Amino acid sequence: MKHIQLSHISVSDIITVLTPTCNLRCRYCFFTPRNCREYDAERIADRVLRISSEEGIDSVLIAGGEPTLQRDLPEFTEALSRDLHVTISTNGTRWEILRKSTFHEVHVDLKALDDEKHLQLTGRSNRSVLECIEELTGSGKLEVSTVLIPGIVDVDEIEKIAEFLSEWDVPYRITGYVGYNNSLGARRPRDDEIVRAAEISRKYLSSVSTSLDFRRHKRRRMVLDHI
Repeated sequence: MKHIQLSHISVSDIITVLTPTCNLRCRYCFFTPRNCREYDAERIADRVLRISSEEGIDSVLIAGGEPTLQRDLPEFTEALSRDLHVTISTNGTRWEILRKSTFHEVHVDLKALDDEKHLQLTGRSNRSVLECIEELTGSGKLEVSTVLIPGIVDVDEIEKIAEFLSEWDVPYRITGYVGYNNSLGARRPRDDEIVRAAEISRKYLSSVSTSLDFRRHKRRRMVLDHI
């Protein structure tokens, strides 16, 4: 029997399934697991499909935490993809699970191109992340994102990432650091700094978006009841 660990499900204009565990220790992580339990993967899929039917939503995002730590993710995504547009949000460290999974989009969070900065932020090298990105570049399903952190992952680092991605011209999203618990001692970037990072990235890439573009969205509600 296939199982998935579940934190909770949230519903807005997309259904988001959140898994609780992660293999990185990102110093600015804001995710707080909620009702963490292990469920039969088919049971969760049925719940998601019921929400989809009731709410008229045709897309699901699987995130976390790190969803590829769920070894039964391939079976779970296969069940969902029959009826829904499936997006996986991942740190890109477990290609061996991701490549077996079924998805329409995959969003890989590249914390930094500089390996020392990546180690500082996550406690782990970025080598497997870069390899995962390269494996996915020909799929037409990849989006890469980076958090802009003034003084750490600054505009110059964003430019290096954009230049790295330019070989494949994949969509790139820049998100402003929000300073949750502020363990980095960094400030939030100003709007003009985010805009500047995007402008520089567009010298290399044809599709660049930022967190400023996504400020308005349907309010989320949590589905915390037992599946």
